[in-house]
Amino acid sequence: MTSVPHPVGDRPAPIAVIGMSCRVPGAEDPAHFWLNLVGGVDSVGAVPPHRWTDRAHGAATAGTPANSAAAAAARENAAAAAGSAVPAARRGGFVDDVEGFDAGFFGISPREARTMDPQQRLLLELAWEALEDAAMPAAEVHGSRWGVFVGASADDFRLTYLTSGALDRFGHTGSSRCMLANRVSHHFGFRGPSEVVDTGQSSSLAAVHRALTALRTGECEAAVVAGVHLNLLQRVTDQIDLWGGLSRDGHCRTFDARADGYVRGEGGGCVVLKPLDAALRDGDPVQCVVLAGATSNDAGRGGLTVPSADAQYEAMTAAHAAAGVTPDDIVYIELHGTGTPVGDPVEARAVGAAVGRGRPQGSPVRVGSVKTNIGHLESAAGMAGFLKACLMLRYGQLPPTLHHSAGNPAIAFRELNIEVVTRLENRPFGDGEAVGVSSFGMGGTNVHVILGPAPAAARERLDDTEEEPTVWCLSGRTPQAVRELAAALLDHPFPTGRPPVGAVAEALVRRTHWEHRAAVVGAGWTHLREGLAKVAAGHGFAVPADWLTAAGADGVRCVESASAYVHGGDSASVRALVGDRPRRALGLPTYRFSRETFPLPGGTAPAAPEPDVPPAPVRDVPPAPVRAASTGPEPPPRSGQPPCSGSGNAPAGAAGPETEAAPKTAAAPTAVVVAETEAGPETGEAGPAALFRVTWLRTAPGADREWLVRSVLERELAVVLGGSVPRLDPDLSFTDQGIDSMSLIEFLDRIVDATALDLSETVLFDHPTLSELAQRVDKEMESEHG
Repeated sequence: MTSVPHPVGDRPAPIAVIGMSCRVPGAEDPAHFWLNLVGGVDSVGAVPPHRWTDRAHGAATAGTPANSAAAAAARENAAAAAGSAVPAARRGGFVDDVEGFDAGFFGISPREARTMDPQQRLLLELAWEALEDAAMPAAEVHGSRWGVFVGASADDFRLTYLTSGALDRFGHTGSSRCMLANRVSHHFGFRGPSEVVDTGQSSSLAAVHRALTALRTGECEAAVVAGVHLNLLQRVTDQIDLWGGLSRDGHCRTFDARADGYVRGEGGGCVVLKPLDAALRDGDPVQCVVLAGATSNDAGRGGLTVPSADAQYEAMTAAHAAAGVTPDDIVYIELHGTGTPVGDPVEARAVGAAVGRGRPQGSPVRVGSVKTNIGHLESAAGMAGFLKACLMLRYGQLPPTLHHSAGNPAIAFRELNIEVVTRLENRPFGDGEAVGVSSFGMGGTNVHVILGPAPAAARERLDDTEEEPTVWCLSGRTPQAVRELAAALLDHPFPTGRPPVGAVAEALVRRTHWEHRAAVVGAGWTHLREGLAKVAAGHGFAVPADWLTAAGADGVRCVESASAYVHGGDSASVRALVGDRPRRALGLPTYRFSRETFPLPGGTAPAAPEPDVPPAPVRDVPPAPVRAASTGPEPPPRSGQPPCSGSGNAPAGAAGPETEAAPKTAAAPTAVVVAETEAGPETGEAGPAALFRVTWLRTAPGADREWLVRSVLERELAVVLGGSVPRLDPDLSFTDQGIDSMSLIEFLDRIVDATALDLSETVLFDHPTLSELAQRVDKEMESEHG
C-alpha cells in the first residue's frame, strides 16, 4: 500500500439525490435522524418487549440451558427498566413496531401481509416516502424505466416462518429475498433492473454503486436504492457474540482506546437517484450529488474475516479517480467504523494512505461513524452512512462521533493526518469539495462512494418571512391520515430554517391525492400554521377570517382553487395557481401510514382473527313475498363505490369541520336468509351449497338475486384474502386490484363449494370483475334450478 493516489481524470456527470427516507433507531424520517445526529443522541438500548421470541421459546447459547432462556430474558428486561447494566447481547439499536403495516394502502390482503417479511413491508413504505420527498407522484412514474436496487442479507423472517409450522401459499413470495426489490418494482410499475445486492455488511452501499453504473449506462432513467436489515432472531445475535464481534458494554466506540466491538442495529433507508442534468431539467429537488464509487475485495490477503488495508485503499483511490477528486477535495469520510480492535487500525491506515497523507500536515481529514449513534445496521449500514453524508452536505454541519474520549493507541492519528469529529461543527461545503463514505462486508467486499454538494443554483432556499397567497393541499386514504399529516407539518423541526410557503405548496400539490382531502389557505407561516392546527383538529378547509377582504383578487383565486380541490379533487387548479417552478422545499413530512399489526411467526402477540364472514345479507325492509324465514345480520355496504372526500363544507373565510362522508351506496335489493337447519328437511341435504340454493330460490329474480350472489362472492373472496376487502371495486378486474392468479383459483374453488355449480377456470378470464362474475353465477343458478 502506497500513499500515492490513482491518476485523477475528468469528473463524470453527477447523479442527483432527489428524495430520501429512513426508519432508523430513534428516528422515523431524515429530519429527526439529523436532529439526533447533531444532538449527539445515542439511540441504542435494550431489546424491545416481545422481540426475539425464539429465545423465549427455548433457543439458547452454549452453556445456557434452553429451559432458562425465557427467565433470563425476563430478568434482563427488568434490569433495563431499573437502569441496571444489560448484557451486550441484549442491547441494540431497534426501530419501533416492525409488526405494523398499512396493508390496505398497498392493496395487499391481510392474509398475504401476515406472511410477508417485515423487510418487504418496510421497503414499500420507505419507497413511497422517498418518492413523496422527491415530489414525484407514483402515477407519473408508473411504467417508467426506473431501477430498484436493494442491499440486504438477513433472512431472519424466512427462517422463523419456515419452522413455524404455519405455512401458507403466500409465504413463498413473502419470505424470498429476491422479492425485497421485486415487490417494490411490482407495486410501482418500474420496468428497469430490479436487484437485491448481498455483499454482507457493505450490501446497501454496493447497491448504490450498482445503481450509479446502471444510470450511467442507460439501463434505467432513475433509481430507487435502499438498504434494509431487521434483527428478528436472538440466535443470530448469540452467534455473532460467540464469534466475538460484539462490544462487551453495548457501545460502539469508533477509533477509541476502549473500542472492543460493535452493537447490532436495524432499520432501513431509501434514496431516489437521477442524473443531475435530468433532475435540473425536470425541476426536481436536489439534496446533494453522487460523483462516483468503487469496489474491491480483500482477496485472501488476511484471514476470512480480517480486513485488508490494501484492499480498502484500492477501493478509496479508485473512487477518487472515478470521481475526479484529490485528497485535498475530501473534507470528511464517513467510516465503516465498527469499533473493533482489529478493524479500526486497519481502516485508519487505509484512510491515512488514501487521503490523510495526501493533504497538508495540520489539515487532517475529518472522520466519524454513525454506528456510534444507532449501532451497526449490517446490510443497511452503508445506507445509514450514505444518508448521514447527504444530510451533512445539505445542512453544512459535521455531527459528533459518540463514545470517543481518547484515541486508539494503535492508530497514529498525527502521522496519518486524520481526526475524529467529537463535537458539532459548522462546515458549509463549497463547489468542488467532497465527502467519502466507506462500507466493508464480511468476507472482504469493500465499497467507497464520493458525494458532493448540490449545485448552488439548485440548493434549497430558506426564507420563512416571504408572504405570498397560496394553498397547501393535504390528503389521505382516511380522515385520520389527513389529520396526522397536518400535525406532522405543524410539528416538523425544519433543522436549519423554514422554506418559503410557496415552495411547500409546490411540493405538496405534486403528491398523490386521495379521497379524503383538506386545504389550508394563507399568505405566510403564521396563517398556514394556524390552518394546520385547525386541520389537525378535524377541519377540512382552513382560511384566515379576514382573507377575502385582505388578500384581494389573489386571495379569491386561492379560495376558489382550494374549494375545487377539497370538494372535487381538482389539484390542477392549485398546480396552476402555485406554478411549476423547481421544487425546493426539502424533507417535508410524508404520508402517514396506518398501523395494522401482523404478528411475527411464533410471536407472543395474539394471532389475527379469522375474517368475520357474515351470511348472505338481509335488508331492514319487508322481504319479497315468500315463506317466512329467519333473518341474519345486516349486510356490509356495497363495495366499489368511490368514497367521498372527507373534507368539510365550510364557507370561504372560515374553517369547517371535516366530515367523513359515507360511500355512495345504492339501496340493497331484497334478500332473505334461512337457517341451515331449514335446508335439510326441505331438500334432504345439508351444507352451504344447499343453504345457498334455498336462499337463492326464495329471493326475487333479477337485481335481488344478483345482489345475493355478489354478497356470497365477496364473502368467499374475503376468506381467501384473510380479511375484508375495503376498497374492492366490483367493476374493476381482479388483476387490476392486485389479486393474483393463485388466489383467484382458490376463490373459484370456494365458489364451487358454496354453490355446487360446475365452473371451469375460464370463467375467471371471461368474467374478470366481481359484477360480471356475479351475473354469470346467477345465470348458472337459473340454468340449474330455474
